[in-house]
Amino acid sequence: MKTALESLRSADARYTEKLIKLMKSFGMTIAEHRLLLLIESSLDTQEKISKATKLDTSTLSRQLKSAVKKELLDKIATGRDKRQLIYSVTEKGQADVKQIAAELARIDAAVFTDWNQNDRALLEQLLDKLEKSI
Repeated sequence: MKTALESLRSADARYTEKLIKLMKSFGMTIAEHRLLLLIESSLDTQEKISKATKLDTSTLSRQLKSAVKKELLDKIATGRDKRQLIYSVTEKGQADVKQIAAELARIDAAVFTDWNQNDRALLEQLLDKLEKSI
Protein backbone atom coordinates (compact mmCIF):
# COMPACT_ATOMS: atom_id res chain seq x y z
CA MET A 1 0.00 0.00 0.00
CA LYS A 2 1.27 3.48 -0.92
CA THR A 3 2.03 6.02 1.74
CA ALA A 4 0.32 9.40 1.57
CA LEU A 5 3.54 11.04 0.37
CA GLU A 6 3.99 8.40 -2.35
CA SER A 7 0.45 9.08 -3.55
CA LEU A 8 1.16 12.79 -3.55
CA ARG A 9 4.38 12.23 -5.53
CA SER A 10 2.47 10.05 -8.03
CA ALA A 11 -0.24 12.69 -8.49
CA ASP A 12 2.44 15.35 -8.94
CA ALA A 13 4.19 13.24 -11.60
CA ARG A 14 0.95 12.81 -13.54
CA TYR A 15 0.19 16.53 -13.31
CA THR A 16 3.73 17.41 -14.40
CA GLU A 17 3.29 15.17 -17.47
CA LYS A 18 0.16 17.13 -18.38
CA LEU A 19 1.98 20.44 -17.84
CA ILE A 20 4.93 19.41 -20.01
CA LYS A 21 2.58 18.34 -22.80
CA LEU A 22 0.63 21.60 -22.53
CA MET A 23 3.76 23.75 -22.56
CA LYS A 24 5.18 21.83 -25.53
CA SER A 25 1.98 22.60 -27.46
CA PHE A 26 2.90 26.28 -27.02
CA GLY A 27 6.57 25.69 -27.82
CA MET A 28 7.80 26.52 -24.33
CA THR A 29 8.99 24.86 -21.16
CA ILE A 30 7.45 24.99 -17.70
CA ALA A 31 10.40 27.15 -16.60
CA GLU A 32 9.77 29.63 -19.42
CA HIS A 33 6.09 29.83 -18.51
CA ARG A 34 7.03 30.57 -14.90
CA LEU A 35 9.36 33.32 -16.14
CA LEU A 36 6.54 34.91 -18.11
CA LEU A 37 4.33 34.91 -15.02
CA LEU A 38 7.10 36.41 -12.88
CA ILE A 39 7.87 39.13 -15.40
CA GLU A 40 4.17 39.94 -15.75
CA SER A 41 4.15 40.41 -11.96
CA SER A 42 6.84 43.15 -12.18
CA LEU A 43 9.96 41.07 -11.61
CA ASP A 44 11.52 42.54 -14.72
CA THR A 45 15.28 42.14 -14.18
CA GLN A 46 17.49 39.09 -13.87
CA GLU A 47 18.47 40.19 -10.38
CA LYS A 48 14.85 40.43 -9.18
CA ILE A 49 13.93 37.10 -10.74
CA SER A 50 17.02 35.40 -9.31
CA LYS A 51 16.22 36.63 -5.79
CA ALA A 52 12.58 35.50 -6.06
CA THR A 53 13.33 32.07 -7.53
CA LYS A 54 16.71 31.34 -5.93
CA LEU A 55 17.94 30.27 -9.39
CA ASP A 56 21.61 30.73 -10.11
CA THR A 57 22.35 33.39 -12.70
CA SER A 58 23.69 31.02 -15.36
CA THR A 59 20.52 28.88 -15.33
CA LEU A 60 18.30 31.93 -15.30
CA SER A 61 20.30 33.57 -18.07
CA ARG A 62 19.83 30.51 -20.32
CA GLN A 63 16.08 30.46 -19.62
CA LEU A 64 15.71 34.18 -20.34
CA LYS A 65 17.76 33.90 -23.55
CA SER A 66 15.60 31.01 -24.73
CA ALA A 67 12.36 32.91 -24.01
CA VAL A 68 13.68 35.96 -25.89
CA LYS A 69 14.68 33.76 -28.84
CA LYS A 70 11.16 32.27 -28.89
CA GLU A 71 9.76 35.82 -28.95
CA LEU A 72 8.01 35.35 -25.61
CA LEU A 73 10.05 38.13 -23.99
CA ASP A 74 11.58 41.41 -25.07
CA LYS A 75 14.63 42.94 -23.44
CA ILE A 76 15.81 46.51 -23.22
CA ALA A 77 19.34 47.42 -22.18
CA THR A 78 19.57 50.21 -19.59
CA GLY A 79 22.15 51.82 -17.37
CA ARG A 80 25.40 53.55 -18.24
CA ASP A 81 27.04 50.51 -19.75
CA LYS A 82 23.81 49.01 -21.16
CA ARG A 83 24.45 45.74 -19.30
CA GLN A 84 21.35 45.95 -17.13
CA LEU A 85 18.44 44.34 -18.98
CA ILE A 86 14.75 45.00 -18.38
CA TYR A 87 12.48 42.22 -19.58
CA SER A 88 8.86 42.44 -20.68
CA VAL A 89 6.41 39.89 -21.99
CA THR A 90 5.69 40.21 -25.72
CA GLU A 91 2.20 40.22 -27.21
CA LYS A 92 2.79 36.60 -28.26
CA GLY A 93 3.88 35.74 -24.72
CA GLN A 94 0.83 37.48 -23.24
CA ALA A 95 -1.50 35.63 -25.60
CA ASP A 96 0.14 32.31 -24.77
CA VAL A 97 -0.11 32.98 -21.01
CA LYS A 98 -3.85 33.68 -21.38
CA GLN A 99 -4.44 30.54 -23.43
CA ILE A 100 -2.41 28.44 -20.99
CA ALA A 101 -4.38 29.86 -18.05
CA ALA A 102 -7.63 28.90 -19.79
CA GLU A 103 -6.34 25.38 -20.46
CA LEU A 104 -5.14 25.00 -16.85
CA ALA A 105 -8.59 26.09 -15.65
CA ARG A 106 -10.12 23.45 -17.92
CA ILE A 107 -7.79 20.78 -16.53
CA ASP A 108 -8.60 21.87 -12.98
CA ALA A 109 -12.34 21.67 -13.69
CA ALA A 110 -11.97 18.21 -15.24
CA VAL A 111 -9.90 16.89 -12.33
CA PHE A 112 -12.33 18.16 -9.71
CA THR A 113 -15.58 17.67 -11.62
CA ASP A 114 -16.93 15.16 -9.08
CA TRP A 115 -15.67 17.03 -6.02
CA ASN A 116 -17.97 19.27 -4.00
CA GLN A 117 -16.83 22.52 -2.37
CA ASN A 118 -16.35 20.82 1.02
CA ASP A 119 -14.06 18.18 -0.50
CA ARG A 120 -11.96 20.86 -2.22
CA ALA A 121 -11.79 22.99 0.92
CA LEU A 122 -10.70 19.94 2.93
CA LEU A 123 -8.01 19.10 0.37
CA GLU A 124 -6.68 22.67 0.53
CA GLN A 125 -6.62 22.53 4.34
CA LEU A 126 -4.82 19.19 4.37
CA LEU A 127 -2.26 20.27 1.77
CA ASP A 128 -1.62 23.47 3.72
CA LYS A 129 -1.12 21.41 6.88
CA LEU A 130 1.20 19.02 5.03
CA GLU A 131 3.26 21.89 3.64
CA LYS A 132 3.70 23.33 7.12
CA SER A 133 4.68 19.92 8.48
CA ILE A 134 7.45 19.26 5.99
